[in-house]
Amino acid sequence: MNRGESTPRADGIRTRRQLQTEIKDAILADFILSGKVAPGDRLPSEAELGDIFGASRVTVRAALQSLRDQGYIRIARGSGSHVLPRPDMVRSGLDRLVSFDTFARQAGHQMGTADIELGVAPPGDQVVHDFVNDKGKPILRVSRTKVLDGHRCAFVVDHVPASVLPLDVLRERFRGSVLDLLLDTPGAAAYSECTITPTVAEASLAAILDVDLGAPLLQLSEHTCSADGRLVNRSESWFDPAYFEFHLRRRRDE
Repeated sequence: MNRGESTPRADGIRTRRQLQTEIKDAILADFILSGKVAPGDRLPSEAELGDIFGASRVTVRAALQSLRDQGYIRIARGSGSHVLPRPDMVRSGLDRLVSFDTFARQAGHQMGTADIELGVAPPGDQVVHDFVNDKGKPILRVSRTKVLDGHRCAFVVDHVPASVLPLDVLRERFRGSVLDLLLDTPGAAAYSECTITPTVAEASLAAILDVDLGAPLLQLSEHTCSADGRLVNRSESWFDPAYFEFHLRRRRDE
């Protein structure tokens, strides 16, 4: 990239998150997903990116290493950072609290939502009893099918207290992800605990996802909590592994 070319600036970078994460997201959006730098081509150098985003080389290097860890670039000593071809599936690291809609978008895919059902969970629903801070209060249930590039790829059911996301807010603002709404609600979501279990498609899931009866699926059970440990969302998702790959980076003890 020539210095004479117009380059993305850091004007829109928000300060509420770590700067290296903001820079990583900006590089991903402005250079990689936009196609400005094609697969196989080199990104601007650390020094150039530092000038663009007004950050130190240490911060830029951390942002680039994060993009490498997520499979977007390769870094070779002496030759810089090169963009890798994007995979046909959504690859998701479980160390970031972001929605799968966001992961799909960052991977250059279109994630749609179909078959939305939104209402109040019946009091006899076993999941309702998990919300110990909201006993006797309405718990909302949101189910839907996720569609990736035209293919039915996942079925998701969320339970969230109406005291956290009121029903009228959900009806007005829901665009496919309950987690996105929680992340946009100050103090609502701080962390989540996840369990992934291999399973198979029983009749109803096979029909929803348009897969064979008994086809392999990945079930993701997620409990999202506020900073004080209050349960704000209980989510169950069933993913077709043909379209999703989950990974977790492990580091050695220091």
